[in-house]
Amino acid sequence: MKKIAAIVSIALFAWGSAAHAHGGTRQKVIESVEINATPDAVWNLIKDFGAAANWMPAVASVKASNGSEPGSVREVTLKKGGVIKEVLKEEDAITHTIKYRVDAEPDCAVFPVNNYSATIAITAAGAGSKVEWTSAAYRCFTPNNPPPGQDEKAAIEAMTTLSKESLANLKALAEKK
Repeated sequence: MKKIAAIVSIALFAWGSAAHAHGGTRQKVIESVEINATPDAVWNLIKDFGAAANWMPAVASVKASNGSEPGSVREVTLKKGGVIKEVLKEEDAITHTIKYRVDAEPDCAVFPVNNYSATIAITAAGAGSKVEWTSAAYRCFTPNNPPPGQDEKAAIEAMTTLSKESLANLKALAEKK
Protein backbone atom coordinates (compact mmCIF):
# COMPACT_ATOMS: atom_id res chain seq x y z
CA MET A 1 0.00 0.00 0.00
CA LYS A 2 2.87 2.40 0.80
CA LYS A 3 4.34 1.64 -2.61
CA ILE A 4 1.08 2.63 -4.36
CA ALA A 5 0.82 5.83 -2.31
CA ALA A 6 4.44 6.71 -3.18
CA ILE A 7 3.80 6.13 -6.91
CA VAL A 8 0.63 8.25 -6.81
CA SER A 9 2.49 11.04 -4.96
CA ILE A 10 5.32 11.03 -7.49
CA ALA A 11 2.88 11.04 -10.42
CA LEU A 12 0.91 13.97 -8.97
CA PHE A 13 4.10 15.92 -8.27
CA ALA A 14 5.40 15.31 -11.80
CA TRP A 15 2.07 16.28 -13.37
CA GLY A 16 1.84 19.46 -11.27
CA SER A 17 5.44 20.42 -12.06
CA ALA A 18 4.95 19.88 -15.79
CA ALA A 19 1.81 22.02 -15.80
CA HIS A 20 3.57 24.79 -13.90
CA ALA A 21 6.62 24.74 -16.20
CA HIS A 22 4.55 25.37 -19.35
CA GLY A 23 4.93 29.15 -19.44
CA GLY A 24 2.46 31.45 -21.17
CA THR A 25 -0.83 30.69 -22.86
CA ARG A 26 -1.86 31.65 -26.38
CA GLN A 27 -3.58 35.03 -26.40
CA LYS A 28 -6.29 35.95 -28.90
CA VAL A 29 -7.40 39.41 -30.01
CA ILE A 30 -10.41 40.14 -32.22
CA GLU A 31 -10.97 43.65 -33.55
CA SER A 32 -13.49 44.75 -36.14
CA VAL A 33 -14.71 47.84 -37.93
CA GLU A 34 -17.71 48.64 -40.09
CA ILE A 35 -16.89 50.50 -43.28
CA ASN A 36 -19.21 52.41 -45.57
CA ALA A 37 -17.84 50.73 -48.71
CA THR A 38 -18.57 47.46 -50.47
CA PRO A 39 -16.62 44.32 -49.54
CA ASP A 40 -15.03 44.37 -53.02
CA ALA A 41 -13.85 47.97 -52.57
CA VAL A 42 -12.31 47.17 -49.19
CA TRP A 43 -10.80 43.95 -50.52
CA ASN A 44 -9.10 45.89 -53.31
CA LEU A 45 -7.24 47.90 -50.66
CA ILE A 46 -5.85 44.92 -48.73
CA LYS A 47 -5.62 42.01 -51.19
CA ASP A 48 -2.03 42.68 -52.27
CA PHE A 49 0.13 40.90 -49.66
CA GLY A 50 3.08 43.08 -50.63
CA ALA A 51 1.21 46.38 -50.21
CA ALA A 52 0.56 46.45 -46.46
CA ALA A 53 2.36 49.81 -46.22
CA ASN A 54 -0.54 51.33 -48.18
CA TRP A 55 -3.03 50.78 -45.34
CA MET A 56 -1.15 49.74 -42.17
CA PRO A 57 0.14 52.86 -40.41
CA ALA A 58 2.94 51.04 -38.53
CA VAL A 59 4.50 49.78 -41.78
CA ALA A 60 7.18 51.77 -43.63
CA SER A 61 7.76 49.33 -46.50
CA VAL A 62 7.18 45.74 -47.63
CA LYS A 63 9.00 43.36 -49.94
CA ALA A 64 7.05 40.23 -50.89
CA SER A 65 8.83 37.24 -52.44
CA ASN A 66 5.95 35.95 -54.53
CA GLY A 67 3.17 38.52 -54.51
CA SER A 68 -0.10 37.21 -53.12
CA GLU A 69 0.60 33.53 -53.74
CA PRO A 70 0.33 31.21 -50.73
CA GLY A 71 3.80 30.69 -49.30
CA SER A 72 4.93 34.20 -50.28
CA VAL A 73 7.22 35.69 -47.65
CA ARG A 74 7.05 39.40 -46.98
CA GLU A 75 9.61 41.44 -45.11
CA VAL A 76 7.76 44.16 -43.26
CA THR A 77 9.89 47.12 -42.23
CA LEU A 78 8.26 49.05 -39.41
CA LYS A 79 8.31 52.82 -39.06
CA LYS A 80 9.56 52.52 -35.48
CA GLY A 81 12.39 50.28 -36.66
CA GLY A 82 12.78 46.56 -37.07
CA VAL A 83 11.77 44.00 -39.66
CA ILE A 84 9.19 41.23 -39.35
CA LYS A 85 9.04 38.30 -41.77
CA GLU A 86 5.55 36.99 -42.51
CA VAL A 87 4.25 34.10 -44.64
CA LEU A 88 0.96 34.17 -46.54
CA LYS A 89 -0.98 31.03 -45.66
CA GLU A 90 -4.10 31.75 -47.67
CA GLU A 91 -5.70 34.50 -49.72
CA ASP A 92 -9.25 33.97 -50.94
CA ALA A 93 -10.79 36.59 -53.22
CA ILE A 94 -14.21 34.93 -53.06
CA THR A 95 -14.49 35.01 -49.24
CA HIS A 96 -12.33 38.16 -48.96
CA THR A 97 -10.03 36.48 -46.44
CA ILE A 98 -6.29 36.70 -45.82
CA LYS A 99 -4.46 34.39 -43.41
CA TYR A 100 -0.81 34.86 -42.54
CA ARG A 101 1.71 34.12 -39.82
CA VAL A 102 5.02 35.48 -38.63
CA ASP A 103 7.77 33.32 -40.14
CA ALA A 104 10.68 34.13 -37.84
CA GLU A 105 10.05 35.42 -34.35
CA PRO A 106 10.57 39.18 -34.22
CA ASP A 107 12.76 41.03 -31.78
CA CYS A 108 10.71 41.44 -28.58
CA ALA A 109 11.39 45.18 -28.68
CA VAL A 110 9.85 45.34 -32.17
CA PHE A 111 6.76 43.12 -31.70
CA PRO A 112 6.55 41.32 -28.33
CA VAL A 113 4.89 38.13 -29.53
CA ASN A 114 5.83 34.56 -30.35
CA ASN A 115 4.09 32.32 -32.90
CA TYR A 116 1.82 35.09 -34.22
CA SER A 117 -0.89 34.34 -36.78
CA ALA A 118 -3.75 36.44 -38.11
CA THR A 119 -6.86 36.24 -40.23
CA ILE A 120 -8.46 39.30 -41.82
CA ALA A 121 -11.96 38.73 -43.18
CA ILE A 122 -14.30 41.13 -44.97
CA THR A 123 -18.05 40.48 -45.02
CA ALA A 124 -21.08 42.44 -46.16
CA ALA A 125 -22.75 44.47 -43.41
CA GLY A 126 -25.83 46.45 -44.40
CA ALA A 127 -24.89 48.71 -47.30
CA GLY A 128 -21.19 48.41 -46.46
CA SER A 129 -18.68 46.01 -44.99
CA LYS A 130 -17.42 44.59 -41.74
CA VAL A 131 -13.72 43.82 -41.46
CA GLU A 132 -12.69 41.46 -38.67
CA TRP A 133 -9.05 40.93 -37.73
CA THR A 134 -8.40 37.91 -35.53
CA SER A 135 -4.88 37.48 -34.22
CA ALA A 136 -3.31 35.05 -31.80
CA ALA A 137 0.14 34.64 -30.29
CA TYR A 138 2.09 33.65 -27.24
CA ARG A 139 3.98 36.23 -25.24
CA CYS A 140 7.49 36.98 -26.45
CA PHE A 141 9.26 35.44 -23.43
CA THR A 142 7.99 31.86 -23.40
CA PRO A 143 9.53 30.51 -20.13
CA ASN A 144 7.96 31.30 -16.77
CA ASN A 145 8.33 34.73 -15.12
CA PRO A 146 8.60 36.99 -18.18
CA PRO A 147 10.17 40.40 -17.77
CA PRO A 148 7.95 43.48 -18.23
CA GLY A 149 7.27 44.16 -21.88
CA GLN A 150 7.56 40.49 -22.83
CA ASP A 151 4.50 39.19 -20.97
CA GLU A 152 0.89 38.48 -21.99
CA LYS A 153 -0.11 42.09 -21.38
CA ALA A 154 2.52 43.34 -23.84
CA ALA A 155 1.54 40.74 -26.47
CA ILE A 156 -2.16 41.64 -26.21
CA GLU A 157 -1.39 45.36 -26.35
CA ALA A 158 0.83 44.95 -29.43
CA MET A 159 -1.73 42.85 -31.31
CA THR A 160 -4.58 45.20 -30.33
CA THR A 161 -2.68 48.33 -31.34
CA LEU A 162 -1.66 46.86 -34.71
CA SER A 163 -5.17 45.76 -35.63
CA LYS A 164 -7.04 48.82 -34.29
CA GLU A 165 -4.75 51.36 -35.98
CA SER A 166 -4.75 49.44 -39.25
CA LEU A 167 -8.53 48.98 -39.29
CA ALA A 168 -9.12 52.67 -38.51
CA ASN A 169 -6.83 53.66 -41.38
CA LEU A 170 -8.46 51.13 -43.71
CA LYS A 171 -11.85 52.64 -42.88
CA ALA A 172 -10.61 56.16 -43.61
CA LEU A 173 -9.06 55.10 -46.93
CA ALA A 174 -12.10 53.10 -48.09
CA GLU A 175 -14.63 55.76 -47.16
CA LYS A 176 -12.87 58.62 -48.95
CA LYS A 177 -12.97 56.84 -52.33
